[in-house]
Amino acid sequence: MNLFLLDIDGTLVDSDEIDQHCLTLAIEDVLGISTDGNWSQYQKVTDSGIIDEILLKNNISESRSIIHRKVEARYLECIREYLNNNPSEMHEIKGAKKFIDQMQDREDTHIAIATGAWESAAKLKLQAVGIDTSNITFTSSSDAMSRTEIMALAAFRAKQDTGETFDRRVFFGDGEWNKNATQELGYDFVAVGTGVKHHTQIPNFTHYQSVFSQLSL
Repeated sequence: MNLFLLDIDGTLVDSDEIDQHCLTLAIEDVLGISTDGNWSQYQKVTDSGIIDEILLKNNISESRSIIHRKVEARYLECIREYLNNNPSEMHEIKGAKKFIDQMQDREDTHIAIATGAWESAAKLKLQAVGIDTSNITFTSSSDAMSRTEIMALAAFRAKQDTGETFDRRVFFGDGEWNKNATQELGYDFVAVGTGVKHHTQIPNFTHYQSVFSQLSL
């Protein structure tokens, strides 16, 4: 049995630009701190991990949970405003929805989402491009702070959901942080797009068969 774990921003949904804009806006509006949106400089490249590091670096003593809720609420508001004003501007990465549908039809494969985004915004973005998550194992930055924790928890939940033991765990993602986390966990990694180089790489999901051959899936 195979477990396919999928990131969202830049992997399933072409949302990196608006995601960066809304998170930097939310941080500035709630905390009064300007960030350049270069998330790769953070130790834990997840929404909750980034906020925690900003709080630590700036010696902010207000309740962590309250700040997280405030930033998430402002971030979600920004995403909603964008979708309301630009209803046709958020797109799936080419072939993403069809790929998920086809993999769900396979008896030897289970699909799980393992995203560094907060659950509320992640599901909103997937809904905007027509990807249904109702029958997909879902783990996000609302559950854990680091990519490795999120991926490991997604695999654990997938085992609970299916009762299966997975022979292969394959993560599809677009960032260096995804690649590093899969190496820590011993998962296979498929790079989506051009953001990170790897020996198994696809420009989008219309080309997934090429890496299936490489991975002997």
